[in-house]
Amino acid sequence: MSRFLLSAAVLLAGLTGTAAPAVAAEPAAPSAQTSPVVTRQAVAVALVRTGGGRGQAVTTLVGANTREDAAVLRLASSAAFLALRPSYTIARVPANRFTYRIEAGYRDKTTKRVIVVQGAPGTPQVALDVIRMMTNVRGMNLDNVRLNFGPGFPFN
Repeated sequence: MSRFLLSAAVLLAGLTGTAAPAVAAEPAAPSAQTSPVVTRQAVAVALVRTGGGRGQAVTTLVGANTREDAAVLRLASSAAFLALRPSYTIARVPANRFTYRIEAGYRDKTTKRVIVVQGAPGTPQVALDVIRMMTNVRGMNLDNVRLNFGPGFPFN
């Protein structure tokens, strides 16, 4: 109860322009604004590319196996990515432009979806970076994988 009275006295003193010396020595209580910002942690990102006269391509990333994977997940967890609008498009999409749908899944079971049309003005750099990194994902090296199929495969 005394903390409430002390807060009321500080408020009144501030309104009237006078300050009590005892109040100035009192440390300020932590406010909700000083608490750290909690961000969501991305665990999966999917990119669906359509248009461009080439059909549809899907790239999916679940977990981080490489530095590049980890960088994509960090970008999808960033405040800049979380602040993106749902879409960055243009009124008439030419047939030769791609449309990208980025979907990120987070540890807290939430998702974020952003649609970007290639060349749309005002598209934030973080969205373009995720698209670039997801479309340049290196495939698995299958040179050392040996497949031995039994006699008669597939037909014989």
